[in-house]
Amino acid sequence: MHKKKQPLIIIISIKVKPLFSEMTSIQWADLAKELLEMIGKRLDSRVDTLRFRAVCTSWRSSVSLPSSDQEIPPLILNLPGPISYAPLFFQTTICRMDHVHKDPDSSSSSKSWLVKVGESNYGKLKLFNPLTNQEIKYSPIALNLLEFKFVELSKAFLLKSPHGFSVDGINKVVLFRVSANSSDENEFGILAIFHEVELAYWKYGAESWITLGGDENVQYDDITVCNERVYVVDRCGTVSWISPVLNVTQYYPSLYCSGGQKDLVECCGDLYVVDRYLDGERRRWVGIDGLMDSDDEILPNVGFTPTHAPKAIDFRVYKMDEDWGKWIEVKSLDDKVFVLGMDCSFSVSCKEFNGVKGNCIYYMDGDDYVGSGLSGGSIHVFQLEDRSIHKLAVIPEFSEIFWPPSNVSSV
Repeated sequence: MHKKKQPLIIIISIKVKPLFSEMTSIQWADLAKELLEMIGKRLDSRVDTLRFRAVCTSWRSSVSLPSSDQEIPPLILNLPGPISYAPLFFQTTICRMDHVHKDPDSSSSSKSWLVKVGESNYGKLKLFNPLTNQEIKYSPIALNLLEFKFVELSKAFLLKSPHGFSVDGINKVVLFRVSANSSDENEFGILAIFHEVELAYWKYGAESWITLGGDENVQYDDITVCNERVYVVDRCGTVSWISPVLNVTQYYPSLYCSGGQKDLVECCGDLYVVDRYLDGERRRWVGIDGLMDSDDEILPNVGFTPTHAPKAIDFRVYKMDEDWGKWIEVKSLDDKVFVLGMDCSFSVSCKEFNGVKGNCIYYMDGDDYVGSGLSGGSIHVFQLEDRSIHKLAVIPEFSEIFWPPSNVSSV
């Protein structure tokens, strides 16, 4: 993790007034190398660096390619069963992608879309759907970095096998600073929900994970970082925070809500719990102890119980009233949109996306993550106003928030 830097304004075309001379125009390519290097050091994201390098040859030569976020060493995690590999840590960025008009005097509004940004091993930008995690390999229009601005909204983290597949039994991963006061960029740790019942911790440079322990009857649903604190919620709606010394402490009174799945979402600095009501029982992880035959041989179907994942039929949203110390149900999200992704849940304002409606929740059901595409058939929208659920494919006005755009002529 990197220390947050101050916002940077890059002046593309400037006029300088040297001593004893008239105003002189300086072209982009003629900016002093020292100035370009100074600007390059202040770029806060890989996307900004790539956009900077795309301007011209002199700008590209002045700033080297940023080191990959994926250069964190492979994490050693002793997975149960026949899975014996060490998973790799992957990081992507949830962005608002703004189309920048070539005509600065244009009165038309800029278009914006939600997209997940990653990078290949060769430094090339890769775009993904924020919900399906499917790579967007084809786009109806050319993606010129000089014509699009990327605004970082959130980070997403995932553990994958060396071949790029997600790891069964790892439910959620977050990355956080071990100490908010530390200036060491390597002072960070990773927390993961392991097989729904364990919290595991890995510190940068360590050779193995540490299990935080806990009650085997407690099933964890989600984990997130809000205001530099790590929070975790279990299936009963109990929210706890994990201290810097790795103590798991109940922070809020239990919700005791009856939904089958809980999601944590940060919105405007506040922590929300989204309670997802399901039409059936959730699948359970069955470990090695439950999958041995009479000869103590491991059966091939280690993993989740072989049943279809239930579908969501309703949602309830809760927010903590800090003054009264109790949870209150939120009846409306106003202009906010909640996106419940597999590896990252986040919120956005519909005001940042033209033509997008707020007061809704985008999500996917469990089985929809397998083989999902970009058509929107597997993405659902829950509208708090009338408590209705629709597939994204049948309400195209809600799909305009995602890249690529369905209406190319409007770009």
